[in-house]
Amino acid sequence: MWLGGLSRLEPMPQTGGRHHHSHHQVVLGFEGNAAFELEGEGGDQLCLGNGCLVPTQSDHAFQGLGDNRMVVLDFSVDASIDSSIDHEMLCRLFDRPHYFQLDAQFGSLLTAMAREIDQFGHDPHMQQHVSALLLHSLYQRLTGRAVPGQESLGRFDLSRIDQMIRHRLQEKVSVTEMADLCHMSISQFHLRFRQVTGMTPYQYVMKLRLDQAIWLLRCSSHSIADIALETGFSNQSALTHAVKNRTGHSPGQIRKQASAH
Repeated sequence: MWLGGLSRLEPMPQTGGRHHHSHHQVVLGFEGNAAFELEGEGGDQLCLGNGCLVPTQSDHAFQGLGDNRMVVLDFSVDASIDSSIDHEMLCRLFDRPHYFQLDAQFGSLLTAMAREIDQFGHDPHMQQHVSALLLHSLYQRLTGRAVPGQESLGRFDLSRIDQMIRHRLQEKVSVTEMADLCHMSISQFHLRFRQVTGMTPYQYVMKLRLDQAIWLLRCSSHSIADIALETGFSNQSALTHAVKNRTGHSPGQIRKQASAH
């Protein structure tokens, strides 16, 4: 028996089908349309912006309506053994078969995750992280409740993460290292990090590097090439590009502005 969640991107067959299975399933519209019929809920069409929850052993019928691809998430009845998925959350979410509508923000998340599945879907660890992230996001939208076990996310300490990043600006800081620092799984860490900062861990690391680089440009006599090295940029050109995107000015212009005051 596989544990945790699996994610895949696949078309609904044009010939259709009907079955039930021994695992919970989420089907999310992504490209094109598919007809779905859920036991006790009747039929509906799935497209980007909606989806359905299929609890274990629930009979359901499906048929692709032209070219289509759906994001399908499968969750074992033993998925709670994976620390990123809580048993109580599965019970609440899959209490009955039903359809749902989703907001544009979730649509953007789904599009990004579908691209990851498309490119790296052969990796089971990637499948599990994607399925856990989408499941947590769905849970909050569909139940309006905090994720069970939220107290375990209280170990998240942004100040400790900041300290580690600032001490290692010249080095690569992995998400695994940041999650380990907080004693959290990677999927839990990603979820909590976005809740607190509004950014991905990578975006946050780049922000701290760029903040430090701009401060050095204004307050130190270090060369621009040395500042790029000290703050973890691959070269002076990469730093220049990042600074221009943030401020609209080149590193040299920022330095001149600072010396003029």
